[in-house]
Amino acid sequence: MIRPLALIGITVLLVGCAAAPPVPLAAHDPASPTAPAGATLSPTTSLRADATTRKSAALLSVAKKEQDSWDAYGPVSGTPEDAPKPEMKHDHH
Repeated sequence: MIRPLALIGITVLLVGCAAAPPVPLAAHDPASPTAPAGATLSPTTSLRADATTRKSAALLSVAKKEQDSWDAYGPVSGTPEDAPKPEMKHDHH
């Protein structure tokens, strides 16, 4: 007896929610069709590098040159003096 009543109550609640008119949107609400359009950037200006990007690129360029000079010594970073020495093998009979 409780199940059919619960089912009827849930059904009435869902039908009531579906039949209710939607809340009107304010003119400044972004979902409103009368809302003003957002700020737009022209494609030419949005793809240009700004001052921060140019500064970052310059710093990365310097770092790459420095890394290339370190890599010239081989797979070990540092100078040849910093490279690990090959260990002497000892035969243990």
